[in-house]
Amino acid sequence: MNSINKKLIALSFAAVSLMSVSAQESSTGYFMENYNMKWQLNPALSNRHGYVGFPALGNLNVSVNGNLNVTDIVYPLSNGRTGLFTNPEIDANKALSKFSNVNRLSQSLGLNVIQVGFKAFGGYNNIAINVKENLSMDLPKDMFALMKNGLTNQTYDITNIRAKAAAYAEIALNHSREIKQVPGLRAGISLKFLLPAGFAQADFNELKLDLGEDSWRVISDARMRIGLDGVRYDMDTNDNGKPYVSGVNTDDMKFGINGFGFGLDFGATYEWKDFTFSLAFTDLGTMSFDKVQEASTNGTKTFETSAYKIGFGDDNGWDDMKDGLSKLYELEDNGTVKSSMPLQGKMRIGVDYQFPFYKKLHFGLLNTTDMSKIFPYTEFRVSANVEPVRGIAASVSAAAGTYGVNYGFLLSLGNKGFNFMIGMDYANIKFSKDMIPLRSNADVHVGINFPF
Repeated sequence: MNSINKKLIALSFAAVSLMSVSAQESSTGYFMENYNMKWQLNPALSNRHGYVGFPALGNLNVSVNGNLNVTDIVYPLSNGRTGLFTNPEIDANKALSKFSNVNRLSQSLGLNVIQVGFKAFGGYNNIAINVKENLSMDLPKDMFALMKNGLTNQTYDITNIRAKAAAYAEIALNHSREIKQVPGLRAGISLKFLLPAGFAQADFNELKLDLGEDSWRVISDARMRIGLDGVRYDMDTNDNGKPYVSGVNTDDMKFGINGFGFGLDFGATYEWKDFTFSLAFTDLGTMSFDKVQEASTNGTKTFETSAYKIGFGDDNGWDDMKDGLSKLYELEDNGTVKSSMPLQGKMRIGVDYQFPFYKKLHFGLLNTTDMSKIFPYTEFRVSANVEPVRGIAASVSAAAGTYGVNYGFLLSLGNKGFNFMIGMDYANIKFSKDMIPLRSNADVHVGINFPF
């Protein structure tokens, strides 16, 4: 496998950039002083000072998460090169043992264009304009087994191949304040106005194959939606001359606003002695799209075909799989429709303990649960946070959850006038000699702000 193809495959699994987990702030910084962005994790959390974010660099978040790694897909070969797991040189049992029953990969990007925070109206306020995109996919183990072994069985059952992508702009308005009637209680809310640029969602719910004498009996159920202006489906015909969707044509694709959405965050914190308890729900809402190209089986479809075959080589296996699946599902082009997509809502529950003998040190425990039906995940993260002097704050954390065990850090430098922060929630990264990331859990959080 040549180095260009190898890196393309690696990048597609380690830094996919179309469609988690939605982009989020650093969970490591949830309990840390001098971290201006934690209001986006819990709208009740406020800052010590007002601030203005550096345009486009006030807050940048990039993350990749999953249980599907580059080393599950790409292997070293005896000739000194690398190849896909489908290469005949790679033992089938060894290759398939690397895959989980459900193989998940999510990627997200969050870019702050403009952001300002200030004290007014009896509390603390934040105004932000953000650009976000996210991608999530689920791939069943049976699909990889079919790719590796080819058509060696009489029957196959491949269900729940899913993918979802979205890109949108967000205008967020936040306000939080102390609730004087309940000492120790603080509450906050954020309103988000969303301008979607595009989205795509594919739900391949069912695929059953039964080999007859000279053809396959196929039972399929699937739907695909693409909300990008100018996108259309390529068509082909089956054995009976009936047209079906064979691919996606993006030659005339245009980027622009394609609908509207609304989101809501709300949260609260409660201080009791040396403890602070917190609860937040974020990204509750939906986006509606005006122009969506839909293709579907329109329910469960049963048909016979002799056209399907798999001839995987080291370099053409992915194209073969795409072509083969399009023939098996035989999606019909339903034309342009209106559609909607819920946001990936999250719930966070936290408790912070201030060390009584050194008030500048405190420890936190945070649970984050993604409440989406298609790509849910949960994570528990414990952190130690310290601010030895005003303007220098640091946090380290360890996490365990759906995407395994990892650790993170966050450093915030600067008080009034200038502040720089950098950190990672998934810092356990390993690279190959070609600087290809070998694990699919990685992120970075960077920001420059001007407190006043």
